[in-house]
Amino acid sequence: MTKVSVVMNCYNGAAYVRSAIESVYAQSFQDWEIIFWDNASTDQTAAIAKSFDSRIRYFCSAENVPLGHARRLAMAECRGEWIGFLDSDDLWYPDKLEKQLSAIAQCPDDTVLCYAGVREQLMDGTLIREALPRSSSGDIFAQQLVQFDINMVTPLLRRASLETFKLTFDDRIQASEEYNLFMRLLAKGPACVVNECLGIWNIRAGSLTDQSIARWATERRLTLEMVREENPGIDRHNAEAFAAAEQRACYYDARYQMAEGKGKAARASLSASNKNGLIYRLLYLLTFSPFAWRLAHSDIVRRRISKFLFKAR
Repeated sequence: MTKVSVVMNCYNGAAYVRSAIESVYAQSFQDWEIIFWDNASTDQTAAIAKSFDSRIRYFCSAENVPLGHARRLAMAECRGEWIGFLDSDDLWYPDKLEKQLSAIAQCPDDTVLCYAGVREQLMDGTLIREALPRSSSGDIFAQQLVQFDINMVTPLLRRASLETFKLTFDDRIQASEEYNLFMRLLAKGPACVVNECLGIWNIRAGSLTDQSIARWATERRLTLEMVREENPGIDRHNAEAFAAAEQRACYYDARYQMAEGKGKAARASLSASNKNGLIYRLLYLLTFSPFAWRLAHSDIVRRRISKFLFKAR
C-alpha cells in the first residue's frame, strides 16, 4: 500500500502548479502518489501535470464543480494509508512528509489526523505570518471548536478512519469544506500535532474564501448539527466549546451583513455575543465605523493580529 496519497485540485493553475508538484517530488520521504484533479481547466494545466511520471494519476472533471465536491471525487481515488492535500498554488517544505510521519509513529494507533504550522505569505513571497498550531497532540476537538486553526496545506488524514466512520467532504459545504470534514473526524479520535511550519500557503486577493462569506454562518451551524448527529451527547460533554462555536456563527452573520452595508443587522447578530468576551464587544463597537471594520478585517491585518484573537479557552 502506498503510504501517502496527495490530493491536488487545480483549476487554471498553469502559472504556479509546476512549483507545487515539484515540492512533492522534492520530498525526503518518497512513498507517495499524487491524485491530480483537474477541475475542467482551460489553460495548460493538463499538459503540465502530464509532463511528470506515473506517480501522478491525472483525472479531469467533465465540468467545473465546487472545490469540496472536487476533493471528494479525488479522495475516492486515493490508495494511500494517509491522505494529504496540496492546492496548486501552495508548497510543501522538503521534509514535510518525513517529519509528520515520524511524529505519527510516536502517536496512538487511533490517531485520525496530523497537521503542522504553515507560512502564510503573499504570492510575491512577502511574509504575512508563521501560523503555528495552538494545540498539542491528543484530543483537540474542543480546542478546534473554539478556534479552528488547521490549515489546508499540511493535514494528513488516516484513510482507514475516514472509511470506518464513512466521512468525506459534503457537497452541501462549499465555503468551509475542510472545517466540516476535519471537525467531524476529530470527534472520532486524537490528532498528532507538529509544532513547526512545514508548508507555504500563498494568499491571493479574491480567493474562494473571500468570495464565500455569505455561506460561513450557515455552514458553521450545519457542521455543528452534523457533529451532534454523528456523535450523540458530544455537545453535552463539550458545552462551552459548542457555545463558542455558535458565537462564531453569529460573528460570521455580522461579517456578511457588514459587507452588505447593514450595520444595524450586524449589531443584532453580535448582540448575544457582545456580553461574552472582550473581542466580541470590540467587534460590536467596530460596526459603528464601516471604515474601521474594513481595516480590521483586511486580509493582512486580520491574519497578523489573529494570534491575539479568539484564543482557545
